[in-house]
Amino acid sequence: MEKQRITVGYVELTQEESDRLFQEVKKDKDIENYSELQGLMEDFDSVIIEPDARPLADILDGDEAPTETEQGGTRYIEVFNKLEEDTRYRFESSDQN
Repeated sequence: MEKQRITVGYVELTQEESDRLFQEVKKDKDIENYSELQGLMEDFDSVIIEPDARPLADILDGDEAPTETEQGGTRYIEVFNKLEEDTRYRFESSDQN
């Protein structure tokens, strides 16, 4: 099976991200190759979810909040069907900078 980089909406995924998406979608949609995945993604869009970099005291309530600041976070890519209600796929982005 030949791998390829998948484009979802205006976002071109890295090869690693394309592999993650393929593994997720393969379970749900019974696809066998990256060409089928790219065809399926024509009806999908994507959004990059940035980590929330705020002090933990702002996120957690009162006494349970430590005094340090949250260090970075994980950036995710969420892929969703833009035409109808369907399964959403969320996976870790390769670019965490």
